[in-house]
Amino acid sequence: MASERDDESGSERGPRLPLDRGAAARATTLAVVTVALLLAGQAAVAAAVTSGSQPVASVDSVPTEPTASAWDEAETRTVSLSKQQMAPPFGGGSVDELDVQTAANDSHIAVRLSWADPTRDADIAEPRNFSDGAAVMLKTGDQPPITMGAANTPVNVWYWRASWRHGPEHSEGAGDMYAYPHNDSVTMPGRQAGNPISQADFENGAHNYYAKGFGSLSYAPDQPVAASGERTDDGWEVTFVRNRSGAGQYDAPITDEQVYLAFAVWNGSADEVNGQKSITLQFSTLDPSSGNLSVPDSGGSGSGSVVQVGGGDSGDGGGSDGRALAIPGFIGGIVLSALLVWFVAYWRLI
Repeated sequence: MASERDDESGSERGPRLPLDRGAAARATTLAVVTVALLLAGQAAVAAAVTSGSQPVASVDSVPTEPTASAWDEAETRTVSLSKQQMAPPFGGGSVDELDVQTAANDSHIAVRLSWADPTRDADIAEPRNFSDGAAVMLKTGDQPPITMGAANTPVNVWYWRASWRHGPEHSEGAGDMYAYPHNDSVTMPGRQAGNPISQADFENGAHNYYAKGFGSLSYAPDQPVAASGERTDDGWEVTFVRNRSGAGQYDAPITDEQVYLAFAVWNGSADEVNGQKSITLQFSTLDPSSGNLSVPDSGGSGSGSVVQVGGGDSGDGGGSDGRALAIPGFIGGIVLSALLVWFVAYWRLI
C-alpha cells in the first residue's frame, strides 16, 4: 500500500530531473569567475576615481575662506560618493562626486570640499525643508570602521550646514522668525535647554562631533573647528580649519601618525537629512610626515562593505551594539548575477 501511495504521489508531482554533476561543477566555476571579475571591476573603478597621491599645499597662513587665493595653488583630488545603504534610514546618493583640497602650516590644517548642487538649500523654516551640508570624518592611527567608528574606535566628525550662515534669517533686514508675544523660554525651548543645534548664532560655522557607530553622534565639549561655505554658480565650496593637535578627547591629531578621512554631503532639496546622505565608501589617508593625501595602501576594518556595526560593546555611551546592517545593493547584485550565470550555464551544459 505504501508503495502504491508513493507511486501515486510521485505521478502527481512528476519525475525528478537528475542533477548533472559535471554540468553543475562547470556552471559553478563560471559563476565564481563571474563574481571575481565583477569584484575586480568594482575595485578598478574605485581605484580610478580615488587613486593617486595628492600633496597637501604648504602655506604660511592656512586659508579660512573657500574663495581664498591660496586654494588656486592646491592640487585637487576627486572622490566618488555613494548612497548610504549601511544603516537605517537608508538614502541619499544625489551627489556623485566631491573635490577635495588640503592646505597646512606648522600649526593648522584646512580642508576645502567642492561639489555640484543645482539648488541652494539653506532655508529650513518649513517642516519639510532640509539644509545642504557636508562633513569630514577623521581618525588617527588604526583604520576605523567606515560606519562612523565603533564602540571601541571613536571617530572625530567636522560638520557644516548651509542654514547656519546662509538661511533667510541671516539676510539683511530679516527679523525674528518667532514673532510671538512671549519670551524665548516659551517659544525656543531648545535654545533655553542649551541644545547646540538651536543656537541663535554659529560663530565658528561648524560643529565638532564624536561618534562610536551609527546613531551615537555626540556634540564634543571642545569646539576647535571653524568652517565657511560659499555658494558657487553650480554648487558649494566649504572650508574646514582646525589646529593640528585638536583639543578634546577624541579629536584626531594631525601631527605624526597617519590619519584616515572620509567625507559626506547632504542635498536638502533631495530630502537628505541625518543618515540619508552621499558618502565615500573608501577612506583617504593623510600622512603628516610626507604631506600626502591618498588612498590606503591596504584594506582594513573600515574598507569595503561593512555588515556589522561595532564589536558588541555598547558601553561608554557608544551606540554600536553589534547590530547587523543591510547588505549594500552592490553585494546583492553580485549574488543575483552569480545565480543567473549558474542557471544559464547549467541548462546550456546539460
